[in-house]
Amino acid sequence: MPGPVFLRGDRVTLRPPEDEDLDFLQRNHNDPAVRRSMPRVHPQNREATREEYVEGGDGTVGLLVCDGDGANPDRLGFCALFDIERTSGRGEVGAWLAPEARGEGHATEALSLLVDYAFAERRLERLNAGRLATNGRSAALLDRLGFVAEGRRRGYYFVGGERVDRVEYGLLGDEWDGA
Repeated sequence: MPGPVFLRGDRVTLRPPEDEDLDFLQRNHNDPAVRRSMPRVHPQNREATREEYVEGGDGTVGLLVCDGDGANPDRLGFCALFDIERTSGRGEVGAWLAPEARGEGHATEALSLLVDYAFAERRLERLNAGRLATNGRSAALLDRLGFVAEGRRRGYYFVGGERVDRVEYGLLGDEWDGA
């Protein structure tokens, strides 16, 4: 039985991951199509997957992206609000989707729900996001949500045998229009 819904949109729901989600999370975390869009180079076994995605820690809000909220909704991906700094009122967001769930607007809705939560319920004033310079899907997603490209860290990651820049984005609470 899936865990309780934490955030609900029109087409997706976000809920805390449970042990029953480990196969989905581990399979996608290790999938080259998902892994190459993020700076992930190490394979992850079941225990490491549980530690990262189910146990979380350090105040991270990690949520499974699901299609709808029926008794057994399809798992689509994962999103997180992390590196929360209460003193300065900022945090960072990130998301990934399984390859078969891409291109249908699920990431846009999921991250929009998470951004709403960060600004409205957590009362953060700024969100950061980063992406590989080679990840055009993430660029389009962040642009759709109103994030502003603020800088570039040259040669920041080593992915697929080459150095890749990291593009830094920011979004202020008073700029958020609920995209």
